[in-house]
Amino acid sequence: MALAASVFAACIGAGAGAARAETPPEYYLALGDSGAVGYQPGKGPTDEGYTDVLYADLKKTHANLKLVKLGCPGETTTTMLHGGICEYPEGSQMDAAVAFLKQHAGDVRYVTVSIGVNNTACLLNGDVECGLRGAVNLAAELPQIAGGLHAAGGDTPDYASMTYYDPGLASWITGGQAVAVASVPALDVFNAWQRAVFWVNGFEIADVDGAFATHDFTTTTDLPPYGTLPLNVARICAWTYQCSQNDGHANAEGYRQIAAAFSKALS
Repeated sequence: MALAASVFAACIGAGAGAARAETPPEYYLALGDSGAVGYQPGKGPTDEGYTDVLYADLKKTHANLKLVKLGCPGETTTTMLHGGICEYPEGSQMDAAVAFLKQHAGDVRYVTVSIGVNNTACLLNGDVECGLRGAVNLAAELPQIAGGLHAAGGDTPDYASMTYYDPGLASWITGGQAVAVASVPALDVFNAWQRAVFWVNGFEIADVDGAFATHDFTTTTDLPPYGTLPLNVARICAWTYQCSQNDGHANAEGYRQIAAAFSKALS
């Protein structure tokens, strides 16, 4: 009897182990531009991006979650749809994402997207014609991206996109207070379109704009070596490389703040 019980228990244990081993993974599909790959100047793509931080947080409650990063530094809505920067076997990031969603139907738990800011980034260099052309493409192509992803993934995944912070606020520290102030309503137009398009297509919106206190010129704080700054300017200087290196990418702390905004949206 003891031997039979022992064999039975061993079989049960083996069966349970097999069941655990066969549990299919869930996927977090991270899409978009350099923010989605954690790009930082001097480092290139890193594992400190918001998708990496968010993944670590999501994995606490989804042990089998796997991160799949398809993002591409420099990606615009146009190149995301048609390719041209990063190489994908399917031809473009969008085609690769759609293929992945269909191949793993029912197993993709999260989809995040950050795209569009590169469409108008040339405005920061004074190239108005380029910026306007990018804005027109953004208006036409963002709905294709948001709608196409949801159509491919169905209702199983939790989808999220984000609003953006304002690197133009860094003009404040070089005496361009008027430029800094004027940059905010321009960003508001961009963010309003982001919110509307993604929300209509079933995405939650990570309020990164709010996390960076983009509209708060009233609250002040001390930030060496720049001195006393409005809170919105201080956060751009503290959480991105815009003030120190004229590069709008987030640093490690900035990416943590973006990840927190995504986590709140997805919760």
